This record gives sequence, C-alpha cells and structure tokens, in this order.
Amino acid sequence: MAGIAVMAAAAAGQAQSPDHSDNSGGGDDGALTISVVAGLEAMLAERPHARDEAWRTLSQPRLPLRSLDPDNPGHALVTFAWRGDAQTTSVRLDSVINAPRARQPVTDYITDFTLPMTRMEGADIWTLTLSVPRDVEAVYSFLVEREGRVQRWSDPANPARMGGQDGESLLRLDRAPRADIHRPLAFDETITAQRLTVDSAALGRSVQLDLFRLPDAPDDAPVLILYDAFLWGERARASDMLARLATRGDIPPTHLVLIDQLDPASANHAYADQAAFIADELLPALQAEAGLAPRRETTLLAGASRRGLSASLTALARPDTIGGVISLSGSFYWAPDGAAPEWARRQLVPAPDEALRFHLAAGRLETIVTSTNQGHVMLETNRAMAQALTEHGYPVELAVYPGGHDIAGWRSALADGLVGLLGDR
Repeated sequence: MAGIAVMAAAAAGQAQSPDHSDNSGGGDDGALTISVVAGLEAMLAERPHARDEAWRTLSQPRLPLRSLDPDNPGHALVTFAWRGDAQTTSVRLDSVINAPRARQPVTDYITDFTLPMTRMEGADIWTLTLSVPRDVEAVYSFLVEREGRVQRWSDPANPARMGGQDGESLLRLDRAPRADIHRPLAFDETITAQRLTVDSAALGRSVQLDLFRLPDAPDDAPVLILYDAFLWGERARASDMLARLATRGDIPPTHLVLIDQLDPASANHAYADQAAFIADELLPALQAEAGLAPRRETTLLAGASRRGLSASLTALARPDTIGGVISLSGSFYWAPDGAAPEWARRQLVPAPDEALRFHLAAGRLETIVTSTNQGHVMLETNRAMAQALTEHGYPVELAVYPGGHDIAGWRSALADGLVGLLGDR
C-alpha cells in the first residue's frame, strides 16, 4: 500500500494522519514521506499487542484519511479502513469511485466492480487507498465476509452518511459541489407529507403519493413530480432541498410529489403506461384531492436511472401536461425486446412550438460496460440523447457531474436541474 502517505512523526517513528475534515483535500503534500500502513505495521512488529492503539491512530478523529496526491494535484489520496476480527476473511469497498479500476465488462458486480482491501500485517485491520479526483462526492460501503457470510456495512468511523436506516457513508472531497443545500431542515421547519392514493387503471394498482406543500406557496406554484419516495424521502430528502433552494431565492417556492416506485412491468409497454398515469391520473388527482393548480410550464417530472428514462418518455408523449424534465443518469441505452439499443432517441419528432425543456445529467464516472448496456455506457448515451434532442428543437442542458451512478451525485445534479429549469420563473 505504498500510496498511503502521511507526514513522518518526529517522535517514536509513528505516523500522523492528515486532515480528516469533511471538505479536506489534504495537507502538505511535499512533507508526506511515509505510509500510514507501513508505519503502523512497523509499530506492530515491535509491539504486537498494540492493535487497539494502531486502530486509534488510523481512525481518529475520523475516516477515511485524505491527503493530496503528490503525483496529481487534482486528486486526493483517500485511505479507507475497516476493523474486523479473527473471523473476517475478506473486505471489499463498494463505491462508484471504483469505476476507473473496474474489470470490464462488468458481468459479476462483486468480483468485477467492488475492490478488495488488504489486511494489515499483525492486525485485523483492512485498508485500501485510491487516488480520487478532488471534486468527487460519492457514497461507499464495505462488503465484509465473516464465517462464510457477506454483509454490507457503512463506515462506523465516518459520521457523514446518507439518510435512512443503514444509510451509506459519504465521501465528500474539498472541491465537491456545495453541501449547504443538503443539510436537513430543523425539526420545526420540516415539511410534513400529505399521503394521497391514486387508484391507477393505467398501472393496474393503487399508487401511493407523498405531497409536500411548501408553506405559503400558492396552489399554482411549480410542482416537481419525482420518482422513488424512498430515495428522495429518506436517503436524500428532496423536500428539505427544495425549501433551502427557495429560501436562497434560487427557485420559486415549489411543491413536491414523490411517487412510490417505478413499475418494472412498464418496460413491457415502453413506458406508455407511465405517461397515461402521470398525465391522466396523477395530475388530475393533485387538483381534485389536494387543491393544486399545476401549470404546464412549471410542472417538472424527474427521476434517476430507469426513472429518468421513463420521465423523458412520458414528457415527450404528453408535452401538453409536462413542461420540463430532469433526468439523472437516464438509462437511454434501453430498448424494447428485439430493438437496437438507444431506442428513445430514435423516436424523437420535431419539437412543438412550446417545446418542453430538458436537463440531462450523467456522471463523469459512468463509463462502465455491462451486459445490460452492451457497451452503450451512461455518459455517452446521455450525450447522444442531448444531441438528438437539440437537433429536434428541444432546449437541453447536459450536465456532467463529478461522480457516478449514486445518490450523492444525483442530489446535487437534481438541485442544478431545478435551478436551471425554474430559476428564471
């Protein structure tokens, strides 16, 4: 692990850990002369029973360690660590930052994409150091094998993590996008959801909706309809982010509607059932049951991954009801069974006079070839879709954010999309 660098300590040959602060990119790179692991292994060779001391030295005040990469000033050396026990047989890092080192094509996610960590000689401490661009924000977790069973864990030595039970740990380096808009609201500021149920003929089931009405916003205020209530209701609270953006004056006060899920069976209908549900059932229900008066030009539909694809297809099919789309890592490689990949862009027709607007976002790390995308990787297919939309007369903004296919990158990309589509309204 020669890439793990910290300053040589003046006394006892021990290593000092670099700055652990959440926005730290590192310290004095020129003075970083010995590796953390080498220093601690040397200490353990002299004092085999100092395992607790070794872990405290490595993990306090927090993990992962960060220091400037002396070979690339735009990168940080990030050291991840896990403390196991005598029964721990392997530990692997799972994070989108693994993408540049993934074995492609990825056919087995565990063996091809997650990265093995190395056990420190003389202790049940597992480490891995990666050189990571300093503008990256990403989640990570550990896959720990113990007594023949693999279990996923967040990092107990890192207090920064996403919301929800068992939320993933968060790595945020010093040049990452602003984080203030992602801070949870105070308890007395939290917006309580109103639960609505729509009996959908289009989807053949009852759909649960969570409506967050921003205080003092008029009935005809902008509306963001967002797929995946768990993702945006627990892991990254979109209602809090909308409130902070409105308070800053970046967007007008905006109501939020969270949809419980995207039906897997919708792929069999090329997502036409979703268009019927959104336009003919959900929007009328918001008027009849919640008293909202959505205006077409400020009604936005958004989602990540396959949900971004569905949002785009729905808006294209029903531009009379949807004025804008925010697609986060949209799965534009997708095609119906028997059709060639990237089906959606081949269905485009010239934009109407009042063309709906698009904000497409994809991560710089989304370059992984899988059996699902057949080489039509996220980043490039989003670029191709943006170009095709432009050629057909649709206003499009393509944003390449410094991350990958995960909630940490999506939440900042969603905020940018909201400002882009509503900031001038």
